[in-house]
Amino acid sequence: MTMKLKSKGEDIMLLDGKKYAEAKVSELKERASKLPKKPMLAIIQVAGDIASDVYVQNKFKRCIEVGVVPKLFYFLDNTQQWQIQNKIYELNMDDEITGILLQLPLPDHLDAEYLTNLIDPRKDVDGFTETNTGRLSLGKKGHIPCTAKGVIDMLDFYDISMEGKDVLIINRSDIVGKPLAQLFLQRNATVTIAHSKTQNLKEKVKQADIVVTAVGKPNFLKYDDFKEGATVVDVSINFVNGRMYGDIKKTSYGYLQTVGNLTPVPGGVGQATVIALIDNVITIAEEEL
Repeated sequence: MTMKLKSKGEDIMLLDGKKYAEAKVSELKERASKLPKKPMLAIIQVAGDIASDVYVQNKFKRCIEVGVVPKLFYFLDNTQQWQIQNKIYELNMDDEITGILLQLPLPDHLDAEYLTNLIDPRKDVDGFTETNTGRLSLGKKGHIPCTAKGVIDMLDFYDISMEGKDVLIINRSDIVGKPLAQLFLQRNATVTIAHSKTQNLKEKVKQADIVVTAVGKPNFLKYDDFKEGATVVDVSINFVNGRMYGDIKKTSYGYLQTVGNLTPVPGGVGQATVIALIDNVITIAEEEL
């Protein structure tokens, strides 16, 4: 299920998010078809972020493909907090709504953390409410943040072993770094979280078996920064002159000699994140049976 790039006699194993998504779509379709009615995903979006428009379109496309009904609630960028709050209350009480997603980021005048925690934890498909993040930290069942879930599911799909491995996560956010660390710990990996204040970062990168980078800086790392045979997961999406880049220097693709496995940008983790979202929606619907 992997693609290979030739590199001075070595093979780079590309962990192809598109192939992963195609395989998972078949599984999700089957699960959705067994439900008594189609699950419904409510997406709350506030205008003002161009990237969010693309993300929402991708979510709509995949939902329809699998058999989940997406329903968009679109607000102008001058919308007041009480308006979003009332909509969340309404959706919490609506038995037709399986899951609720508050598309981030929000305009600065809206409190994203406050609004997120108004979502009924049972309908929290993003896994961002304090209830679900707390359950994850305690190792209890709950809804898992989609990017973190997508990374782990994708590594499983490509048979990348995590047990006993040294994992470096270059991100400490509540959305990616922290939940991903919990998931790797559940797989018996040894986890280090790095951030902007971390000293000797390049040394830590060179020692890690698995590196997950979500810094948000194009060309932040080169492929010769990693140890031989390392698995590199590039979560970042950066736009430069209309082109999409991750944190890894893209021109390194053609002559990498060390890395064993890597996720490309585009076509990598972004695909897995959307699949994880739909997986969460269907799981909620199954739990309601």
